[in-house]
Amino acid sequence: MKRTGIHKPTVEDMIELSGVEMLHPGGFLLTKRMAEIAKLTSAMNVLDVSSGRGTQAIYYHKEFGAKITGIDIADDMVDTAIKNARQSGVNANVTFRKGDSQNLDFQDNSFDLVINECAVGIPDEPQVVLNEMVRVAKPGGTIAIHESIWKKPLSIKEKQTLAERYGTTPFEIEEWESMLKKAGVQNIYKEHEKWSKPEMFWKIRKDRDVTHFSKILTLSERLSTIGKIFKAYGIKGLLKGLQNESKFQKAIMDGKIGYALFVGKKTH
Repeated sequence: MKRTGIHKPTVEDMIELSGVEMLHPGGFLLTKRMAEIAKLTSAMNVLDVSSGRGTQAIYYHKEFGAKITGIDIADDMVDTAIKNARQSGVNANVTFRKGDSQNLDFQDNSFDLVINECAVGIPDEPQVVLNEMVRVAKPGGTIAIHESIWKKPLSIKEKQTLAERYGTTPFEIEEWESMLKKAGVQNIYKEHEKWSKPEMFWKIRKDRDVTHFSKILTLSERLSTIGKIFKAYGIKGLLKGLQNESKFQKAIMDGKIGYALFVGKKTH
């Protein structure tokens, strides 16, 4: 589903503009759960695709001892991740570099575990991202992702509009499974009911627990973000962004958008 950009700024854009570090629905609870199901150990060589500011990669090493390589297409994200790893004292085992999730600059069969947290659906071609993740995993290696899902039957038009507002493309569980299998992943384990609860969507702050959408940003953070949106997109963009935020929140509360975890094995 190709997004056209007519609903800019998207929810993802506004999160980025806020300057506040956000995780993903489920927060560290989901990151830990995925690592446990993937049987992450200190002996593993791990690739974190679309690693952002490096928060999860640093967590993987601190909690499980694995060696992590993170890639992200944004220079500022890579620079921040390198700085965060250095400040955390893990830069000998957690490294970051610029890279495109749709064209990974690694040889075939390089990693024991390849992870993508909440970023497979951002590019227009998520199947290509999955194909690349599987390509660089070792035979018998593990692929682990978590992503947004459609929880209710929706028209193509409504899916398109909500994806535009969100800034990433959800798929039905069966569609994610089909794409994973097409990429070469088998024995797929999945969880979605727990992670699809609205309260899990609000657990995205690194620094504190959030129990409701309205509390994700403090008042000062909210006002600052509104100012940044206005500066970047003007008054029409600000109004569109606030509308997108409202529509996205309602879709979650109405049970239209959920979240799911998938872990499987490369079989070839």
